[in-house]
Amino acid sequence: MTKIESFDEKAVTIFKPKLEQFGYYLDQIKTIELNGQKWATHHYYINSISKRKIVLKQEPYYTDYGFSFIIYNTSTDEYNILCNIPHEDQDREDQFLNTIFTKIFSNKEFIDLINGDRWKNSNTLTS
Repeated sequence: MTKIESFDEKAVTIFKPKLEQFGYYLDQIKTIELNGQKWATHHYYINSISKRKIVLKQEPYYTDYGFSFIIYNTSTDEYNILCNIPHEDQDREDQFLNTIFTKIFSNKEFIDLINGDRWKNSNTLTS
């Protein structure tokens, strides 16, 4: 199983049930290819009531972007990066996703952004 395939499976298992509790649905999983090989994957979650979009990105190859959890305010096109883990700081089994999940969903400021209670445009809240 490739890093992309592993992430697709584990991220959906970890994040989708909780995001559904906040009114999001998984709109699409987009795999980006470079030279015929899977290079990155992006998971798009939408909440049309709160006018929010969450994008989970895993870009482990050819860059140092790694994993990002980004929330967009779809009414203003503003965004916040709630978390970024460069690929060199990730473990092979993607266990870092459990740590990030706990970090995000135990933070009141992040929960307020996710559920649409407030918006703070700082582009990057934490790393």
